[in-house]
Amino acid sequence: MSGTQSANRPVVDGKIWWYIPIIFIVGWWVYDLHFQWRALVEYRYGWLVVMLAGYLVWERWHNIPPDDQPASLWLCFLLVLLGTPFVLASDLSRQGIANSPAASFALSIGCVLYLAANILYLRGWKTMRFFLFPLFFVFLAVPLPTIIWEPVILGLQRAIVTLNVEMLSLVGIPAAQHANVIQLPHCVVGVDEACSGIRSLQSSIMASLFIGYLTLARTGTRLAFFVAGVFVALTGNFLRSFYLSLTAHKRGIEALHGAHDTAGWSILIFTVVSLIAIAWLAGKCEKSLAAGASK
Repeated sequence: MSGTQSANRPVVDGKIWWYIPIIFIVGWWVYDLHFQWRALVEYRYGWLVVMLAGYLVWERWHNIPPDDQPASLWLCFLLVLLGTPFVLASDLSRQGIANSPAASFALSIGCVLYLAANILYLRGWKTMRFFLFPLFFVFLAVPLPTIIWEPVILGLQRAIVTLNVEMLSLVGIPAAQHANVIQLPHCVVGVDEACSGIRSLQSSIMASLFIGYLTLARTGTRLAFFVAGVFVALTGNFLRSFYLSLTAHKRGIEALHGAHDTAGWSILIFTVVSLIAIAWLAGKCEKSLAAGASK
């Protein structure tokens, strides 16, 4: 019965009012997230993510599959039902506790389910798959709940401290690890949340996904480029923290204030140049593979 209903219902034409619910849901989603972007330093790039996602939608808009078939009304209704508990939980948490990352994360899941229901009702599965990447790309700007965020930060901090202690020992500098602190002969260097590398990791993930999606054609190449972007971010942050540890050992803890910004900008340049170079090499590899396959 549902298959008959969807077969008799034509794909919606381009009239703007059919897309008003989608525009409303996206606006509601972004409006909620912008409070988190203002409060959390690590997510202040949220507007950039939304603009890049908007560009991806615009770039694909004129190539929407013309032969799509709307999904069953019952399936769309089921997606709305599945999304509603997340939206209600988000609102109850916001009213009873606080406007927390967990509340925004729950609302984001609900909004994605609502958007999927609308897209499937208006267009169908082909269009849904066509815009799946831009839709989930927005999740880069969705703050992770504390129960997920804190273990990630703690893991990055401890990994950076462990690597620094090992490398310092290899170059002949006595160092010991105490939780997230590096004990040097004349001072201690702490690795706080800002120094964990989470911001450079977030930026690198965003850049590698966006650049890979636009410039690379093969799924395998895109995945390899994404892994390379994560590796570049982690390597850059390790080099930064190691340089700061050496500076503190040789010139004292007071010297970190002047070296901190210099190291940060240097690693940013290192990350950008590395991603551009890797993207260029990946593109060359794809062209070589395509040329070899055509022979």
